Amino acid sequence: MYTHSKVVGTRSNTSNPSGNPSEQHGGLNPLQSQKQGLERGPQGPALKSSGHVGQRSANAYTLIAPNEKRRQQIQRIAEQELANLEKWKQQNRPKPIHLVPRRLGGNQSESEVRKKQQLQLMQSKYQQKLKREESLRIKKEAEEAELQRMKAIQREKSNKLEEKKRLQEDLRRERLRDHHQSKTAEFLSRLDTELPNRRTCQTTFHDLQSATWNKLLEPKRQQQEEERAKIHQTEHRRVNNAFLDRLQGTSQPGGLGQSGGYCNMNSANSWDI
Repeated sequence: MYTHSKVVGTRSNTSNPSGNPSEQHGGLNPLQSQKQGLERGPQGPALKSSGHVGQRSANAYTLIAPNEKRRQQIQRIAEQELANLEKWKQQNRPKPIHLVPRRLGGNQSESEVRKKQQLQLMQSKYQQKLKREESLRIKKEAEEAELQRMKAIQREKSNKLEEKKRLQEDLRRERLRDHHQSKTAEFLSRLDTELPNRRTCQTTFHDLQSATWNKLLEPKRQQQEEERAKIHQTEHRRVNNAFLDRLQGTSQPGGLGQSGGYCNMNSANSWDI
């Protein structure tokens, strides 16, 4: 560490107490003068004036000497740690391995081993194929499960939407019915207040209409009555003729066919006369 310090004292250019002939000739370069200043620093007046121990003055700088005691302590700790490391390495050195010698390869021959390897190779291919198929099956099942889950979610959403639409439709119908009832009641009340004679006019109109219909339907009704009377007379005549035929058949057993046939042929004409 270098710090600025002021050099105290003067030095005579003519006197040379050290007796160095190089200084007398004035041929010193800056580096040599700095080195000689560092060597003569502890004996100069600058050290005495500053009062710091272990400092050396070099022109305008001061050099602080290292702490020898702390340096020796650090070196001693480092040497001790290195010794401990070497000791630990000696203690944890791997021991030699001693194995019983034996024949390698087992008790099988080379052909058997080759066959076994071939079989394992074939089985490995088949096992890889099975593994791939199993992975594909698991993947498809996962996709199917995911699809079913999504379908269930969409189905639930659609059901909720349908329920919401149904409730909205019911609410709309209820409001429409209430609105219709209110408008109908309002219309009827307005009719009652604005047209008090409308009921009498409607009654008269219905009476006139019924009278007109009665006049139009009277001829048709008379014609239907006449047709029913004719049908009744014809049925009565048929029944009487059948009764007379039965009477003649019981009174004349030999002539049942002729008399009955003759009577049946002339029965209509006799009744008409």
